[in-house]
Amino acid sequence: MIAAIELAVLERLKAMQGALGFAWNRLLTLPEDWDNYLAQKKGEVVGPIAWIAFTGWTDAERVDGIDGEQLHVTGTFALLVGNTSKRPDEAANRHGGPNPATEPGSYRLALGAAAALAGQMLDLDLVAPIEVGNCQPLPKSKAMADLSLSVHGLVLSCRFPVALAGEDSPEELLAMHANWDLPIFGSPHPIDADPVADGIQLPDDVHADATDHLTLETEE
Repeated sequence: MIAAIELAVLERLKAMQGALGFAWNRLLTLPEDWDNYLAQKKGEVVGPIAWIAFTGWTDAERVDGIDGEQLHVTGTFALLVGNTSKRPDEAANRHGGPNPATEPGSYRLALGAAAALAGQMLDLDLVAPIEVGNCQPLPKSKAMADLSLSVHGLVLSCRFPVALAGEDSPEELLAMHANWDLPIFGSPHPIDADPVADGIQLPDDVHADATDHLTLETEE
């Protein structure tokens, strides 16, 4: 559900760009190492751009639902919206230019995102819709300054269900199977289960350096 919410938020922003009066250049999930990402992806960080990431949940409560007992939680997400500008005036990066369609400015991006998302169920089985919370500018780092990037962060929240595994659940953990890439962290040459696909894939039984399979004892 968490990943589905992230992707649905980005899809909603894309679907509403006509009504907002500007088009998003990129809609992404937020990288873990922000400054390193900006340094490595300079040519790709061109606004208008938005990133989203799950930041945790609170107010967990067990409730009885149609499909059995569930855990209802209030999840929070960080949505960053960024604008880049070739103008030397930093204010123009926030305020935008004479044509909002091509130079919307980070203020307009934040306002547009809030307007597009507030109160939305995102076509998901949420318990309560998206709420828009605080918004504040992201402190400008050197990497952001090098890209002439102005970013505002919005806090989004929604309440969603988590299915619980009961005592009679057919999905209870009976065994664990793990494949290992040795030495640790795949250095210097990582094992790749699929050399054709982008990135390094987790090793399968055929490619793994080592394999563990643990069967858990169960009561009869």
